[in-house]
Amino acid sequence: MGFGILHRVGRAISLLQRSGLKPEIIEVSIDKSLGKISAKTVLSPENVPPHDRSVLDGYAMRWSDISTASENSPALLTLARDIRIDQENPGEIHQGEAAKVATGSPIPKGANVVVPREYTEIIGNRVKVFKAFAGGYGISTTGEDLRKGDVVIRKGDVVREWHLAILASLGFDKVRVYREFKAAVFATGDELVEPGTHKRPGQVYVSTARLVVSWLKTRGIEARYIGIVPDKRNRIKREFEELAEHNDIVISTGGTSVGDKDFTSRALREVADDFIHGLALSPGKPAAFGIINGKILMALSGMPVAAISELIAVFDPYYRNIIGREDPWEPVLKAKMGKKYTSHPGFTNVVRSILCQKGNELKVYPLRVTGSGILSTLIRANSYFVISEEITGIEEGEEINVRLISERVKECEEYGLR
Repeated sequence: MGFGILHRVGRAISLLQRSGLKPEIIEVSIDKSLGKISAKTVLSPENVPPHDRSVLDGYAMRWSDISTASENSPALLTLARDIRIDQENPGEIHQGEAAKVATGSPIPKGANVVVPREYTEIIGNRVKVFKAFAGGYGISTTGEDLRKGDVVIRKGDVVREWHLAILASLGFDKVRVYREFKAAVFATGDELVEPGTHKRPGQVYVSTARLVVSWLKTRGIEARYIGIVPDKRNRIKREFEELAEHNDIVISTGGTSVGDKDFTSRALREVADDFIHGLALSPGKPAAFGIINGKILMALSGMPVAAISELIAVFDPYYRNIIGREDPWEPVLKAKMGKKYTSHPGFTNVVRSILCQKGNELKVYPLRVTGSGILSTLIRANSYFVISEEITGIEEGEEINVRLISERVKECEEYGLR
């Protein structure tokens, strides 16, 4: 017995959208927002800094007065004033004058350079300058950090530590975020055992379910691993039903193909109000999706690469749409194909790859694997790209969009690639 008709990825995405499931918008203190998804684009209400200010302790002056200053021929200026950090009106200095400033002090009108204190000497009310500095040195200009109206955080972004710092510096004490979806993930398979226990011949440690949980958490979803459920259709069915009562999303891994002991997709079919099984997706053909009482049910492959492919191709577009996130989670870079790639005709292809630097250009090489259970490709790959079902292949040298999942891009030679 086969899958019959394989559904296009777009149909699976539409099914999830029909659930009507959307996260609630809540307001939390910035101290509790880390890792949550911003529900609003926040703009800077002011310039940062609000005025030109000194970034060091020293003396503000006109560059033309010190342009030829040196140890042997110092410039001599009159010390006109001492400007405090909290001074609202720093006044103005004229030719031949200097003003004492501290780090953070506003810059007086007419000044365009700050000379560090260690390159000066004070004699009475005069300032000797022993080195010429370029115009603008020592000055942070108005709006240099942020201009009024600049984006601080976009709707759909995960709140990170730097967002907190900027929000706090602008006086925000609260931020609007989405309440996290709750997701429960369980593994199916009589051959599965938990890590840390003795494994007998033929048994396998649970890994794919944990991979799914981790993937969801990086996207601001409150995901938890439930455990192993035996290969019994009624038990799997009950698990879907009971977990859906207390979670927004219920995900299983394993048992989604069409073998005699693949009960998961059959159980999901019996539970769901709306259901599809089998995708035109490589890897990831055996996935099943359903809805029950407005909750999302997903039966993913037990093979790790296929499971992640199913999440990337189906769940991610749905989820990014409902939280208003336009861009992928990973940086998207343009790169040239290092060698020709032939995709599965009529299938959406999620391709693990190596992105590397060759001279002045980026090149990408697909990782050829023999099956979707090759977990090591998730470690070896530093990127991936998606080929839509309309495309049958990509020629060598053709430029494509690649999503980077590593911290850095190495030289191609470091991977043994040319």
